[in-house]
Amino acid sequence: MSRWDIILFAVASYFAIMGLVRLMQARRKRLERQFQEEFRKQRQAVVKQQAEDERKARELAQQQQFEEFIKQKQKEVA
Repeated sequence: MSRWDIILFAVASYFAIMGLVRLMQARRKRLERQFQEEFRKQRQAVVKQQAEDERKARELAQQQQFEEFIKQKQKEVA
C-alpha cells in the first residue's frame, strides 16, 4: 500500500466512524424521548389511579357514616 492509499483509508475510516457515531447519538436521543414519554404516560396513569382510589375510599367512608347515622336514628326512634 502506498502512502496515499493509507491516507485515503484513514480518512474513509474516520468518516465512517463519525457517521456511525452520529447515527448512534440520534438513536439514543430518540430512545430517550420515547422512554420519557412512556414514563410520563405511566406516571399520569398512576396519579389518575391514585386519585380514583382516594375518591372511592371517600365515597365508601361517606356511605358508612350515612349507614351508621341511619342506624343511630333508628335506635333513637325505637
